[in-house]
Formats: sequence, C-alpha cells, structure tokens
Amino acid sequence: MTGAENHELALRVVSFNIRNGLALDGRHSWPLRRRSTAAVLAGLDADVVGLQEVYRFQLTWLLGELAGLEAVGQGRGMARRPGEHAPILVRRERLRVDGSWTRWFGDRPDEPGSRLPGAGAPRIATAVTLYDTESGKRFVAVNTHLDERSRERRETSVRQLAGWLETVDHPVVLTGDLNAAFGAPELAALELQGLRHAVPADAGGTSHDFTGTADGARLDHVMVSEQWDVTAAWVDRETPRGRLPSDHWPVVVDLRLAG
Repeated sequence: MTGAENHELALRVVSFNIRNGLALDGRHSWPLRRRSTAAVLAGLDADVVGLQEVYRFQLTWLLGELAGLEAVGQGRGMARRPGEHAPILVRRERLRVDGSWTRWFGDRPDEPGSRLPGAGAPRIATAVTLYDTESGKRFVAVNTHLDERSRERRETSVRQLAGWLETVDHPVVLTGDLNAAFGAPELAALELQGLRHAVPADAGGTSHDFTGTADGARLDHVMVSEQWDVTAAWVDRETPRGRLPSDHWPVVVDLRLAG
C-alpha cells in the first residue's frame, strides 16, 4: 500500500439535466442559455458530473468551455443517429478512467438503440470505473435518465440497473434524472441494492419548466453506496446574468470516502 492509499477521497458530484438543445424553447433555447449552463457547471467545480438530455453538439460545446473535463459515454440511439447522451464528465487531472460501459434498458442491453416495450425512445445507463490519483482509491460512477411516461418502465429499468450493479466491487455514485420523486416506490430496487439518497427531501424541487421556482418535483438525484459519507448536499439555483441554465436545477453532493 502506498502513502497515497492511506488518504481519504473527497469528491464533488453533480447531476444535471441540461434540456436537449433541439427543443423549441423560444427565449430559453439552447443558443441563448448555453453560456449560463456552462457558467453554472464551472462555478460548481465538480469532479464528476452526470448530464442528461445531451446531444453531441451540446457536449462538444460544453467541453470547449469547461477546461479539464473529459466525457465518457455514447448516445442512446444507433451509431449513425446517436441522439441524446447521458454522459459522465470526469476531472481528468485527478481521475483516471479504468473502464466504462453503456447499456440499454430492455431485453437487448448491448444493442445500441434497443428499447423497452412501448417506450418512445431508448433509455441508457452509462458507467465508468475511476481511479483517484490523490487517494489511490477506485469507485464507480453511474448516470441515467429514466422513462418520463411510465412508472412500470421506470421500475423495470431500475431493477435491471440494480442487477448490473450487483457485480460492482467498488463504492458507487449514481446520478440521474430518474423521473420519479424522492421515495418513489419504483426506486426501491436501488435502495435494496444498498444505495441511499444523498440530497435530503427538504432540499426542494429540481424540475421547474423554465419558471425558476423551487417547489417543482424532485426528479433529479444523487444516490450513493454505504461506503460514502455525505458532507454537504443541495439543489443549486444559480442563474448567471439572470439567465436560467435549464428547465431543471442541478443537484450537488460533496462526498468523503475514509482512508
């Protein structure tokens, strides 16, 4: 064991649905708010960021604005039309990618573009194994965006994701727009897998439909395995230069893994 491996791991994690850049949102369209989105992410200065509803052109632009981050993950569609991504952004100066995968919810998890029966679009989970060069520790970050219409499809996806996580030997951090409120029964399989909510129920809502309110539904979550201590957690409601960065607020969690 090296000296570095005796050190604790301190980590900031963000989950943020940035709203797809092709949506016809008028004065909230992507070209008008993208600088606000980038400013929020830069200000949070996270080590790991799970993004949802991200098209490749949005990801390319954000990576050009956010120095020091690299993206892991692929689109939920097929190769020629990858569609939305659920990428994980990683601070590359301290976190080394030791492996990653993207899987599709449904009967064909390794087939790009496959989907659950009745689903309007494919849904994916992205995972990456990360080695922290400061502490010598490894952990797994997972990011997902669940079906917005069907509780049954969300529940099926959650059970499938929990099954994939059974094989993970490292501490886990899960980010995502789960399209389910805090304590929703369809999330039970993740809790049975040993994950707990890192952001308290009284932190307020995250989905606001470009109203800027704090009392919307809590759809965005960070869940962590038992090895993690949560040292701070909140819903960030910054609006750089008065511009809403998305129709969701990001959730932010500071974590510690003891030495």
